[in-house]
Amino acid sequence: ETKVGAFGVGAYTMFSICEEPLVVSGKRGEEEAMAFFWKGDGLWTKTGKAPPGIVNISATLSNEKDENNWTSFILPSRDPYPLPDLVEFGQFLTAALTFTQCLANIKVYVNQTLQLDINKTILESHTIATPKASSWWKNDGALISSSTGMFVLGKGSDLTQTSVQMTVSLRKDVSNPDSAMETSTVRARYASAMVKTKIPPDVEKRIIRVTKKNPPKELTVQIFLDAANHDEDDESLTIKRNTKFNLNKLANIGTKQSMASKITDSFSPTPGSGRIFIGFRTSQTTGFGVHLAAPLMPTVEREAIDFVDPALREFNSSLLEVAGILMRLALEHEMNRIGMLWEENAEERKQWEISREEEKRKQKEKDESNTKSGGNAAAASSGAKDTDNDNDSIAGSLFGFASYMARGFKSTVVEAIKTVPEILGEDDETTELLNPRDDRPLSMEERDAIVLMKAFCARPSTPDDLVGQYLAKGFSRCLPSQTPPVLTMDGVVRGKDARLCHHGLEAFGVPNVVRRVVHENAKEYHSMVAGCPRLNINDLIMSLREQVLEEAMLIRFLKWWPKFCRIDNGVERFGIRLKEAVRYQTNSENASPKKQTEKEEEPEVVQVNRLESILYYTDRKFPDGLPLPETTFSPSLQKRIGQRTLENNFYRDWWSVLPFEIWTSFIVYHSCMTKGLYPENTIRRMSIVAISKHFDSLERKGRYLELLAPIKDSPFLPCDTDGTDSNTTTALKCPSELYLASSDLSAFEGCGDFHKVAKSLTKEGVSEEFLLAMGVRKTISMDFLFGHLDTLKWNENPKPLINYLLNADLSRQDLLKLRSTCYLPAENDRSSLYAPSDLYLKNDELKIFPFVKFLQWNSSEGMPSAHREFLIKLGLRVDPPLSSIMTFMERESSKTAEARDHETHGAALRYLTSRLGPSGLYESDFKHYRHFKFLPCIRQDLETGEVVSEMQSPSACYYNPSCLVMGFSVLDPTLDQIQIANRTKCEKDPPTQILLKRLMQLV
Repeated sequence: ETKVGAFGVGAYTMFSICEEPLVVSGKRGEEEAMAFFWKGDGLWTKTGKAPPGIVNISATLSNEKDENNWTSFILPSRDPYPLPDLVEFGQFLTAALTFTQCLANIKVYVNQTLQLDINKTILESHTIATPKASSWWKNDGALISSSTGMFVLGKGSDLTQTSVQMTVSLRKDVSNPDSAMETSTVRARYASAMVKTKIPPDVEKRIIRVTKKNPPKELTVQIFLDAANHDEDDESLTIKRNTKFNLNKLANIGTKQSMASKITDSFSPTPGSGRIFIGFRTSQTTGFGVHLAAPLMPTVEREAIDFVDPALREFNSSLLEVAGILMRLALEHEMNRIGMLWEENAEERKQWEISREEEKRKQKEKDESNTKSGGNAAAASSGAKDTDNDNDSIAGSLFGFASYMARGFKSTVVEAIKTVPEILGEDDETTELLNPRDDRPLSMEERDAIVLMKAFCARPSTPDDLVGQYLAKGFSRCLPSQTPPVLTMDGVVRGKDARLCHHGLEAFGVPNVVRRVVHENAKEYHSMVAGCPRLNINDLIMSLREQVLEEAMLIRFLKWWPKFCRIDNGVERFGIRLKEAVRYQTNSENASPKKQTEKEEEPEVVQVNRLESILYYTDRKFPDGLPLPETTFSPSLQKRIGQRTLENNFYRDWWSVLPFEIWTSFIVYHSCMTKGLYPENTIRRMSIVAISKHFDSLERKGRYLELLAPIKDSPFLPCDTDGTDSNTTTALKCPSELYLASSDLSAFEGCGDFHKVAKSLTKEGVSEEFLLAMGVRKTISMDFLFGHLDTLKWNENPKPLINYLLNADLSRQDLLKLRSTCYLPAENDRSSLYAPSDLYLKNDELKIFPFVKFLQWNSSEGMPSAHREFLIKLGLRVDPPLSSIMTFMERESSKTAEARDHETHGAALRYLTSRLGPSGLYESDFKHYRHFKFLPCIRQDLETGEVVSEMQSPSACYYNPSCLVMGFSVLDPTLDQIQIANRTKCEKDPPTQILLKRLMQLV
């Protein structure tokens, strides 16, 4: 089954160039040799000693010792041939040695001078090991047979990888025999597998009929992966693993090549140009950057694979499918090796990053120094649709790749490995934010991965595209539950777990991101083969939740987001989720200074902040130097971020300008306003001035004064103690203890001590209107007034007191004092005095409520409307609160029928229902009391048929009398059912669900 030469193609080719070929086989010297030669139409043989120089011509020409049993083929050319270009000829010969097993060395002599020497050496061979944490041979692992079951891939030692070194030596000047030889070396990787055949008998018979020989029981499939690691002498192509990263050297790779290196470069196919080898190279491409050698059934010319004959088509398609499986396993093995090397060299990359950051820091310090000294140094360059569906099935992605091979594509592919600077683009801020600077040179692992992945950047195979389709089918079926691996910045991961760079998202520490330069050099592999999704907002959110951003990275993030939103429509809706995920820490210069009592050797505590807690930023009108709440950007951080960035429309739902009211709510609890510490005098005065100016600018000041309530009773206003206004004589007092600086209190001299607000506050812009609103007095306080009103007889008749107060100039503080002080008498109660809020204006309707106390007033005189309005302003009640009424009614309802005052309860119910309804006094609050049981109801006992009276809540009774038959509570028919039901929101009939439930209970 393994014999070759069925069609005489080799003999035909030999006689096409030579009339009398000669074959000599045997040792030199005394041993006999045998010669075969053609003369005319006959084949002649002869035995004897081989003439010197015939058995091993190359040894003779190079004066080497010959100790081998050589067989020499001497083919005298029929016609003279011109000397071929040795580079092109060397490329042809190198390709011819790609998969040869025995032929390993070719030497080309011209005029008995060695001009070209090509030598293939096997360096090492080992079994392809399975990746960690997985097994190819489990039921849920790799599929190792063709879909027809005709071929089965071997296991264990049947699956090997071989490293081969191809050395090419070429004389620089063919015409000068003394010129030097230049040498180039390339290392290549091969993968081979032993394949067992299980050909159905009917197919086997058809194959024998066509090929005239039995198909093999087992066969070998080989693939040529790449040729990427060059020898150390070839400096134009060499990258040493132990050499420090050098971007300039990397950028110059391939700019100058020797003639020998041109030959070795041709050894590795470009993407999509891999060839099918059936013994020697054919014109059929694989569609990958991978050569394939397999005993496929060719056409008679041996230049194409036979897909015409049905039996051969089935044989070839199944064998190609197994070859695709081998490609996938070889890819998995190599990427696993790269992943282990990546982990081993992590420290080297880390040191490079540290060195890079140190250079940036020194450059920044240098620029800042030049700026401070007035230098003209150039400014340093700035550092540095969520429609992807990550849930697409892996198998769907891989088989989509197979379909992609079938239909072809139109795209531009990066044919050579790009260096990092070629991909960065312009260096303005927007470009850098959306295309982050990544100037770390490619590591050896990244270069190996690029070369390997480029080999699997597919093209439609030519001339027959079926070859690429069958290879892609096997590649996809091999590991259907796993996407092919890729190299990310965190190591080798599955394609579905990797992420492609997308408009700057990669700058924020998202794991498993493919470097842009790596992706650009193998786009088809990442997108079509490995199925890597690009980064999206969900990836960023998940990553930000697991990390704490440095201040510089936070600033970058805030500058990046608006630019990203403008170019990626639809992501703005994720803004709030994104903000909630961000945690950050500020630089030490922005942190609060340590106390002097803290020890220097104590470790610094890093404060972690959440961006979601930041709700405000200050505008340009906000005074500098004032304390700010924690929900506001610090001034130093806001300055670094930039006002225009914070004001961007895309941040409208993130934060807004700090309202002065919010700042006021913060400052009233600040220590400068509550503790009265001397070191905070400046901040305190600045805050008072800011509050006063804002107060004066408002048209409606009531709401703002409520915000200032916490400090009205705090000593925060400076006052003059001896008539001067120096810092040494300024004390702090509560507003209620002070008088305006312009107040004339001479009439009360000798009656007590009076303090005035410091005159400096008025000079700084604090208005008297603000001070009066805060409680500063213009006249004598009510306490002082009450202390001197003992001559008035107002215990039984408060009318004289009300007349005085009505005409007095009362401050807000005076009114509060009058509202809370017990000084008014109640009707029929001379034992106590009451505050205005404890009493009611006289109203006969309220007499039914025992908790109501009326103000003592001479009814014969009546109450003027001005007095009535003033008393109501002080807090005198007109109607009782709903809570008191409901508590009273519920208490009455809880009594037994005999103990209950039905008349009072009925009057209270009428009073309540008259104030319910659309414009009723209690309408808005009544919903909180619908569960109170206060409505008189009747209910029929379903067992005895007796109708009983009870109290129920509006939510538990109905006003349709028919409800009695089902045992529901119904409003008392003696009442105005419709009126009460409408006002108390009592339903007419029970809901259907409750009716069904009651019916089931009855059944």
